[in-house]
Amino acid sequence: MTQNSTRSTPPPPAETVHLTKLSVNGGDVGEHVNWLARLMMVGVGSGTVLSAEIIPSSSPDENVWTLVQRFHEQQLIAEWQANSDRLKLLEEVAQKIERNEIALTDEVSSTYGTVGSVAVAIVTQVKSGLEATYLEFEKQFQSAQAKQRGYRGVYLQPPTKKTPGIWTTLIRFDSPDALDEWFVSEERKKLLALSDPVVSSTDYQTVNGSFPGWFPAQETGGKGPPNWKTAMLILLGLYPIVMLEIRFLNPALHDLNSAIANFIGNSISVALTTWLTMPLAIKVFTPWLFPKKDTPAWVGPAGFALIIVIFALEIALLWRLL
Repeated sequence: MTQNSTRSTPPPPAETVHLTKLSVNGGDVGEHVNWLARLMMVGVGSGTVLSAEIIPSSSPDENVWTLVQRFHEQQLIAEWQANSDRLKLLEEVAQKIERNEIALTDEVSSTYGTVGSVAVAIVTQVKSGLEATYLEFEKQFQSAQAKQRGYRGVYLQPPTKKTPGIWTTLIRFDSPDALDEWFVSEERKKLLALSDPVVSSTDYQTVNGSFPGWFPAQETGGKGPPNWKTAMLILLGLYPIVMLEIRFLNPALHDLNSAIANFIGNSISVALTTWLTMPLAIKVFTPWLFPKKDTPAWVGPAGFALIIVIFALEIALLWRLL
């Protein structure tokens, strides 16, 4: 399942960021962060939140988690603070606060940055009319992943008027292993199966890796293909482009300064690689890039051999070009 692109929202005006800081002094950290994830989803479900994210402390000596909620206007922050479901959740942890197991602080800020680590961006297109049903599934997703080992926060943007039905999520973990552990977990698989009837498409995109943007993430593992495979496919598409440019484009740019001529040539190469050769190569070699458990063993060596054959054909066809 694919979705064309991840959408971003411009920063909101000043004084529209609400911060809820959770300081953990004792007890189960996963349970406390799970509560913060539930609080985030209550805000998202209220329809007043533009985007939300959970960010851990950057200092290893502190155990502070911050819920960052962005609003369209300052008045909506007051509505959120008076939200009855929010107040119920605060009552739920009142005794923990009294026991100094946790501490909560609220503040309003004009801006607040994000942090990064190992991450996967997920863009989910929900079927029309089933948004409320999906919201309940999203609550379960956020609650479950907040308890996972290595969880380092999330950025969540619910649908807007310009992007109806589209949920954008950026999940962060402290290591690739922790991210993979969540992506292949039975709990996540069950939630995916339950939510599948209300979802029309989902796009996974790695935020790390040697070639971000060209290659999608694996749906079941949350990571991109091995770098040696991506490098082979890039060379497969880039080599003939460069050869053709040397033969036909460079003479046309001969009178230009070499810096300008090279810039034009490189720009064309990148554009053709991004929008022509790479999408085609990924489509053809998907089983080789992302072998599944039931993928035949011969697909790996066969895919490698096919690329070598194509390399040889490219060289043969372009042998007398220059």
